[in-house]
Amino acid sequence: MKVSTKIFNSQSVQQLNDLTQEIQKSQQQIFTGKRISKPSDDPVSAARSSIVKDQLARIDQYSRNIDLSEVKLKLADSALDQLTNLTTRVYELAIAARNQTNLDARGSIAIEVEGIRKSMLDLANAKDASGRSLFAGYQVDIQPFDEDATGKVQYLGDRGVHSVSISETLELNTTLDGAEIFQRVPTAEGKKSVFDLVDELVTTLKSNVNGELPIDGMKVAASHFADKRAQIGAELNKAGAQRSVLTNRHSAMTEAVGQIEDADMAEVVTKLQTLMLNKEAAQQSFAMISRLSLFDYIR
Repeated sequence: MKVSTKIFNSQSVQQLNDLTQEIQKSQQQIFTGKRISKPSDDPVSAARSSIVKDQLARIDQYSRNIDLSEVKLKLADSALDQLTNLTTRVYELAIAARNQTNLDARGSIAIEVEGIRKSMLDLANAKDASGRSLFAGYQVDIQPFDEDATGKVQYLGDRGVHSVSISETLELNTTLDGAEIFQRVPTAEGKKSVFDLVDELVTTLKSNVNGELPIDGMKVAASHFADKRAQIGAELNKAGAQRSVLTNRHSAMTEAVGQIEDADMAEVVTKLQTLMLNKEAAQQSFAMISRLSLFDYIR
């Protein structure tokens, strides 16, 4: 009799402990809204959830890459927009000077063009918010365009083009080749630096009243900068399209995690109520039987 009672007591205590743990688990699910709070709750589902969360983390990184890249591309686009306007202005001044035979008037135009050249050089050395040069290739910590002892502008950067991943298979260029933009304007005489084209115009304006002005190069330069802006526009369009794709993927992945981890609240509440009733019944049964004495059994 003692052995049977001891076994019964042990089994009853274990049953109550199991019910208590199940109740606590259900209460935790109601509190967090999650069916899985630790891998041991459901190892298979936890593994699936981990895989999906890894994919979500990659999507978040791709989205951050797009955000940072768009800022840099828009800065470059703004610089090229201003350069297009400046070269167009130089072209307009050259047209006006071509019809001007007064040396002083041409000299005034030359002074304005020199001021524009300085602005163009500043734009060529533009930096992002972190102080990194936009048009230096991989040499982002240097000033890529500088004048030598003769005043000729030289390019000190490299031909590198930065890019970032915006999906498992897609790359986004975040810069353009600085040398290609400023040093390789496709003129009738071959590739020329935009600064050399401006310098040739200024020299002619200052030294030759009646001579033919080299104005075609500035028209080509303005078109050249516009073409480079179009390249940046294409990258921005790619970024925008991919952001939409990533947003949709993120929503789908988040929903998938929810389906794996989220608790069915109605089901959990019903289960909790059942567990509490079972525990109450078990406690009453255990208490009643524990009060029975040997005399009660004999009787």
